[in-house]
Amino acid sequence: MTTPVYDATTSPDPTMLASVVFAALNSRHARFADGEGRAVRYQDTVTPFAAIPDDASEQDWRDLAALTRRTGGVLLHRRPGPLPESWADDHRIDLHRLNAVQFSGAGFAASPEDPENPEIRELTADDIPAMTELAARTKPGPFLSRTIELGGYLGIHRDGVLAAMAGERFSAPAGDGRGWTEVSAVCTDPAFRGQGLATRLMRAVAARVRARGDEVFLHVIDTNTGAMALYERLGFSRLTTVEVTRLTPRP
Repeated sequence: MTTPVYDATTSPDPTMLASVVFAALNSRHARFADGEGRAVRYQDTVTPFAAIPDDASEQDWRDLAALTRRTGGVLLHRRPGPLPESWADDHRIDLHRLNAVQFSGAGFAASPEDPENPEIRELTADDIPAMTELAARTKPGPFLSRTIELGGYLGIHRDGVLAAMAGERFSAPAGDGRGWTEVSAVCTDPAFRGQGLATRLMRAVAARVRARGDEVFLHVIDTNTGAMALYERLGFSRLTTVEVTRLTPRP
């Protein structure tokens, strides 16, 4: 039987999660970083997310504009709040703003045996075409040619096709040698839904993350009430809301 191995009283401090992209790109994921000054983003073949410091200066915002224009657009992940007045118009950047709810997986049940399920296997570079095709059809969020390099991608195959997958995305330390790692790209081929494949994969990912001393978390767009309710039934709990803004440079 699958049993919880973490609870809310033993999970790491979640304070930094509202700035997790900035934290990740300045620590565990520094090798994926592209930047201008203190404005940073993941390399454009990995994932489109970008960030600036919580105490961003006028120069940081100018650097973000330069980074956005140079790389063709980003998804800015930040604590909710106003952008500098006229910043977007001054730099000829279009905005599309969304809110995402962060959930802690401290109450999500997983055990060390979950990754040993014989149906679950590690996905590799050879699986990228199938992973990309599944993500394109199910839309779990941005999935690019090098997203798999963020690590920990697992899949279940049925009838010779990739039926479901899940993996890791943002990951950053939170102190005391522990940290938070996001469960991401959770998706199931519509032909194989209703069999619990995604939940099985999430448990396997969570078990491996916890074996490293981290806890899992995830993001859900705040309009996706069905997904939020599902994750709460699985034991996830709401932490905070962050803002995700698509920045697209105008010609």
